[in-house]
Amino acid sequence: MLGTGAMANLKKIKVLILGGGSGGISVAARLSQKMNAGDIALVEPSQTHYYQPMWTLVAGGAADIQSTAKDMSTLIPTGVEWIQNSVSKITASKNHVELQNGDILEYQFLLVATGLTLNFAALEGWDDSLIGKNGLYSDYTFEGAPKTYNALNTFKGGTAIFVMPLPPIKCAGAPQKIMYLADEIFRRNGVREKTKIIFTTAGGGMFGIPDFKVALEKVVSRKSIEPKYFHKIVGINAAAKKAIFEINDPKQSPGTRVELAYDFLHLVPPMIPHKFILESDIVNKEGDQKNWMKVDKYTLQSPDFPNVFGVGDVTGVPNSKTGAAIRKMAPVVVENMISQMRGQPLTQKYDGYSSCPLVTGFGKVILAEFGYDSKLMPTFPFDQTQERRSMWILKKFLLPIMYWRGMLKGRA
Repeated sequence: MLGTGAMANLKKIKVLILGGGSGGISVAARLSQKMNAGDIALVEPSQTHYYQPMWTLVAGGAADIQSTAKDMSTLIPTGVEWIQNSVSKITASKNHVELQNGDILEYQFLLVATGLTLNFAALEGWDDSLIGKNGLYSDYTFEGAPKTYNALNTFKGGTAIFVMPLPPIKCAGAPQKIMYLADEIFRRNGVREKTKIIFTTAGGGMFGIPDFKVALEKVVSRKSIEPKYFHKIVGINAAAKKAIFEINDPKQSPGTRVELAYDFLHLVPPMIPHKFILESDIVNKEGDQKNWMKVDKYTLQSPDFPNVFGVGDVTGVPNSKTGAAIRKMAPVVVENMISQMRGQPLTQKYDGYSSCPLVTGFGKVILAEFGYDSKLMPTFPFDQTQERRSMWILKKFLLPIMYWRGMLKGRA
């Protein structure tokens, strides 16, 4: 459907990339090395690109928020056209993408890298003005991360609740990373003995991979943190400073609700794909990956539209949604897209690899690396279920360099 008002423009593009996040930029960089200038266009409305994995350290006072942002124009690869607009509609059956201004982009090949969106609005009682007030904070936004640190560093004691919603979410370890840093901030400031820390998770354990679940249970026990499993966040009563949870324990009656009072609440909301994905013909209509982009979990190709591929958080694959996963997805999807263009078999396979540097304190990280079916996929020749300072150095200093200078340049 064409936009209203003036007649919409129609632009024909060989390879169209939707999204200028980690996945979109990484794939654009790699494709631009293999294709002619002018063959690739990338749609991204934002002027700024963020390195979001660092926001946890910002919220812990261990990093500067400004170091996580770069101007998008400096990251778009040479030879790739930047269309600074928002997607309104995807119609893969017609090889069409409609933009918010009504323009139509007709592509030969499409790469969807639109990520996901924070669905705070799904919570009962939600209002966008709540963040940063009445003890409610979140480090899942650029503005929220430094505010979270200020709140933690001035906390005088009481009940501090850290929320893990129902997955999938981006960086599933982040909801507890900030909790471990908060514990040490409270100890440093002499208020830990006056503070009760609670971790609420919609899941049945501290982590989905058994080996790391056991390791993190030891950390929680050592830090005297109270975990509450099968607690799915469903609402906020900000005036009363209470969080509302639905108990989804299979051993209890479904639908049971509890309210937990807090003095500090670190809120991680449910997360969903963008509306234009949910309303498109490339979305999963059923199954475990319902509402996420439908792709083959190995080739990352749409089973319904062979000229359409996906990368990153938007894809409906049974992995963990992290930047490390995207780093492994990008070369696979690039090689498979090139093969598809040439009419050749798709030989590259994504194995579900993901990595989560689980910050358990200042100077301590458990590096969790795993793939499909919870298979452990360690990079280093030592027990990665142990907290290590070397992995803190990797997380804080080396991974950002790899991201900006390697991954986004198509080199790593």
